[in-house]
Amino acid sequence: MLTIKQAEWRWAGIWSVVLVLMAMLPYVVVDATTPEDLFFLGFLSNPEDGHSYLAKMRQGFRGEWSFHLPFTPEAHEGEFLFTYYLFLGHVARWVHLPLTWVFHLARAINGAVLLLVLYYAGAWFFHDVAQRRFAFLITALGSGLGWLVAFSGKVTADMWVPEGYVFYSLFVNPHFSLAMACMLLLILWSTTPWGAARIDWRRLAGLVACSVLLGLALPFSLLTVGVVLLVYTAFRWAGRRRLPWRLIASGGAIAVGGGPFVINAYLASTRNAAFAAWSAQNLTPSPPPWDVALSYGIVLLLAIAGAWIAIRRRRDSDLVLLIWTLCVAVLLYAPFSLQRRLITGWILPLGMLATAGWYALPARRRPPDIVAWILAGLTHLFLIGITLVGALGHSDLLFITPDELAALDWLAEGVAPDALVVASPRTGLHIPAWAGQRVLYGHRFETADAEARKAQLRAFYGSGDLAALQGAGPDEDASPDLRPDYVFYGPQEQAISGSGWQPDPAWRPVYQQGTVTIYALP
Repeated sequence: MLTIKQAEWRWAGIWSVVLVLMAMLPYVVVDATTPEDLFFLGFLSNPEDGHSYLAKMRQGFRGEWSFHLPFTPEAHEGEFLFTYYLFLGHVARWVHLPLTWVFHLARAINGAVLLLVLYYAGAWFFHDVAQRRFAFLITALGSGLGWLVAFSGKVTADMWVPEGYVFYSLFVNPHFSLAMACMLLLILWSTTPWGAARIDWRRLAGLVACSVLLGLALPFSLLTVGVVLLVYTAFRWAGRRRLPWRLIASGGAIAVGGGPFVINAYLASTRNAAFAAWSAQNLTPSPPPWDVALSYGIVLLLAIAGAWIAIRRRRDSDLVLLIWTLCVAVLLYAPFSLQRRLITGWILPLGMLATAGWYALPARRRPPDIVAWILAGLTHLFLIGITLVGALGHSDLLFITPDELAALDWLAEGVAPDALVVASPRTGLHIPAWAGQRVLYGHRFETADAEARKAQLRAFYGSGDLAALQGAGPDEDASPDLRPDYVFYGPQEQAISGSGWQPDPAWRPVYQQGTVTIYALP
């Protein structure tokens, strides 16, 4: 019987608030110190993906539930994908808040939920309160040796793969935290005892709900959950010579809730040409094994020791952690285009095994717990430090000028969302997120034929010739999908074209402020 005292929840709640505030503070600092001649876009880590999420929210803000790729010019049917971010866009419209505010509020809320679920899970694996607290903090703070390796000029996964870590996920976006919380609950509720009830309908309903949430937030993580539970079920069947019907019922509940999302994501990426082109470019191979080992550092070392303890104890809970850890290690190198994404949540079983390894050390020789927490979390401190250095240096990846912001506001208010706007690659990232129109190029994965589109843009801003954009020769008809409605010309475009660029006389300037002009094409 699981027992968590009120004092434990109070401790977990306080630490959850502290960690969420730590993940929010750098954004507050950067926003507060932004000079008047710049505008902070609201993202500190991987702004390319951040603007992709914001573009999805903007479609929801317009009232849409069917997702279209705004970073590519080709006309295509929408799909029931990225519904979580579409939903956040609807929320922003309902509560009359800016999209970036809703994004970061969701990041804080989901981060707090993940941390509380993490303590709840630790209480299932450890009865001692000190061990529960250690498991909570080593998992929440755990990273690798990226801070040390960085001095040699190399970048390991703990410096750029947030989905593999709890605190890094809190720092970056809301859906990684939500996905990890759902994964943890799905595996926990499927493998822990039901008690005296023959069928625990409340737990089955919870499994369906969590699998739906996971399908909305990160459907391919259902693959990890499914493989872990399938292997665990096979071990239980082989060890006890009878079918574990409660496990099978749990798996069925997860399949009912999450299966349709997995099937839909697969069909969308194969039957829809625009999404198929995106899927073909969206290759995320796993780092080499030595990189992964360094990226989990002390947590992995302690987890190896904990795995040895778990093998000797042979408890059901130990078997769950061992199978989860090994399944992810195998899936990371499976022949799958999104293999690196399957590292999502791996820190969760590693942190629990690391706790077993830490407390296996003799008490007299074991350093204070805080030593392990600090050593495990150094990369996250290093990441925040270098992020703040870049942001306080006003990197142009994170800021735009007031003129550019005003032009984006004008597009958002006065131009239809299905209009095609030509802009530089950098501005093309911002337009779908802040104004909502389609662009010729804006994202290295979500723009079809991304490299060709980028080359066309550079040729166009170098010559001003529309034929360079449309991929048509002098005797060819241009594709109607590639016929732009507007041309954006601001600081980023000037950096490509130089001072000698001249617009076509037939283009009509419909907006001009400071360094930005927008032309309407006949």
